[in-house]
Amino acid sequence: MSKALFINPLGEGHVNPSIGLVRELVNRGEEIIYYANSMYKDKIETTGAEFRPISEKAETLMREFFSQANDMMKNTGNMMGLLAKRMPKMFEMMEWVTDDILKEIESETYDYIIYDANSLPGKWISEMKKLPSVSIWTIFVSNRDSNFFEKIMKQRGSEFLKAMEEMKEEMEERKSRLEQKYSISIPDLRQAMLCEADLNIVFTSRYFQPDSDRFGDNYLFVGPSIADRKDQGDFPLDELKDGPVVYMALGTIVNNRPDLYKICIEALQDLDARMVLSIGKQLSASDLGPIPDNFIVRNYVPQLDVLRHSDAFITHCGMNSTNEGLYFGVPLVMLPLVNDQPFVASRAKELGAGVVLDHQTLDAEKLRNAVEEVLKNPVYKRNSQKISKSFREAGGYMKAVDELLKWVNSHLISH
Repeated sequence: MSKALFINPLGEGHVNPSIGLVRELVNRGEEIIYYANSMYKDKIETTGAEFRPISEKAETLMREFFSQANDMMKNTGNMMGLLAKRMPKMFEMMEWVTDDILKEIESETYDYIIYDANSLPGKWISEMKKLPSVSIWTIFVSNRDSNFFEKIMKQRGSEFLKAMEEMKEEMEERKSRLEQKYSISIPDLRQAMLCEADLNIVFTSRYFQPDSDRFGDNYLFVGPSIADRKDQGDFPLDELKDGPVVYMALGTIVNNRPDLYKICIEALQDLDARMVLSIGKQLSASDLGPIPDNFIVRNYVPQLDVLRHSDAFITHCGMNSTNEGLYFGVPLVMLPLVNDQPFVASRAKELGAGVVLDHQTLDAEKLRNAVEEVLKNPVYKRNSQKISKSFREAGGYMKAVDELLKWVNSHLISH
């Protein structure tokens, strides 16, 4: 049995894909100490791992950031400038997390470390402690040989690039100070938030990953981490068994978008299909006005169960949601909002799995036409099923655990 430190301080989209992997590692005898946001305590403890909360100051900062992001998306339709300007604060948050974890594990020993690919504390601590490292990629993977970062930078627009340039000097000073403080090397801003490790587990397939030929054998593409979440609750799945089903969800972070939900209702209220609308925790159905008879509107929807029945998925194109929709071969109507979502959407469109719309210029007619297109044109279903096949053949989190333990055992024997 080996002991691993798992560091994953970001949001639900980073935690959820790790659950099946961690549960299976514990089932096979590994001891896992898992640091994450306290709101995921119950979810992580169900795996058998020992949960530990990250810095309370860091959690407060993240809540403030996501609240501001929602406000900016509603008011301006663009949060990229905010994201860039908050980069120094994000580094400060990661420093708080790092310092708290270092203090707590001072007298502990570990065999290896696992961290989310956006987890700077994981990367920094692995270097400081000289621990063999495993990075979990819930986004498209990137390294120095790929042009992933440049593509995202171009899609984020001039506001983001201008803000990045304005805070460049401050970030360089912070980078230099942290390198001296921790006796580590920190990459430039192009790679600083993308943390490559000795072994990299990527939760997509080589087929869906852009430029996949640029990643060597230390990148393991296992497809989406689809684990039974047992979260159906009282959702009426029986109502989805007859006729076409169209499902709309905008993720868990920037989902306070009553404007988009109202457009969906206007566009699809007389469509001969069952509509499922997941609106998140910040709104109530009453905020959207009268709900048509063909709609089911919920604050929370058991997404995997609904996708199994869906014929079209209106999505923000977060990587996890996109992976889950395509895993079940569901054609996509894509409304990318922030971060890497435009790039994820463009990849799905490139492979013919759906239609991309601009959320800033969306209206009922455009949405209606897009939904009817993916429902009626079989090419989108065929292409979605092709991606689904690549996902299923990649092996999922069980394959990831098999390979991770082989890697751990070989490393321990050689050292």
